Amino acid sequence: MTAALTLSRIGVRFSDTTVLDSVDLTVDRGEWVGLIGPNGAGKTTLLRTVTGAVAFDGSVEVDGGDVSTMKRRQLARSVALVPQHPVLPAGTRVVDYVLLGRTPHLGEVTGPSRHDLDVVAGVLDALTLSALMNRDVTTLSGGELQRVVIARALAQESPILLLDEPTTALDIGKQQAVLELVDRLRQQRTLTVVSAMHDLTIAGQFPDRLIMLAGGQVVAEGRAPDVLDPGLIRTHYGADVKILDDGAGGIVVVPVRAPRTDPSGANPDTPRPSS
Repeated sequence: MTAALTLSRIGVRFSDTTVLDSVDLTVDRGEWVGLIGPNGAGKTTLLRTVTGAVAFDGSVEVDGGDVSTMKRRQLARSVALVPQHPVLPAGTRVVDYVLLGRTPHLGEVTGPSRHDLDVVAGVLDALTLSALMNRDVTTLSGGELQRVVIARALAQESPILLLDEPTTALDIGKQQAVLELVDRLRQQRTLTVVSAMHDLTIAGQFPDRLIMLAGGQVVAEGRAPDVLDPGLIRTHYGADVKILDDGAGGIVVVPVRAPRTDPSGANPDTPRPSS
């Protein structure tokens, strides 16, 4: 396989805090890699490093090109990011916001072409947003807005798609619909996807490979059954879980509740002796 994205010895510091420490990552063209890890592990910073949005040590290569030497428009044609906290200009219609994804492809003088408008219309339709196209983006619900932000990134038609917690504001039906769409487009367009993911069960269902970050370092990587290990999760998340097989090749991560106690200190889950 040909590498679409290569990160070598990436280090990022904010003031006196090390956020990423010597992170190496190679993502093959067409692969979906999921970034998991506890809050503050460095997942979002790693995605922003690929877009050149933060200063970093080490090197980032996109399709063999050094990010540090690429112009902004050139990089945007290769990498699209769905941020966790997007900037939403008040008074902007949904269709115009999604059209901003075409900016890297527009001429400096000419406006959007028929092709640009067709791309936007197709993305709006695929994400069931056509009925909202004339709504102000600031009037949308959290789930609607999340789909609009994803639509803008897909309209960019970049071969590398970065998703930062893409399903956070979505109900379970919309979560599945969005991730299935991403996976379908990935296969149709040979998209390379890197996603920071909070829900470990979803992380175990969609990406081809998982990278677990903790303290700014890679602490585990591989297929979901290897990375979503109760011992690793206990160590780095401080959570006790069970890992279940969903019967269809995926896995489910289930939190295990600590034994309950009543005010007297007794365990109410312990069977009482019969009288």
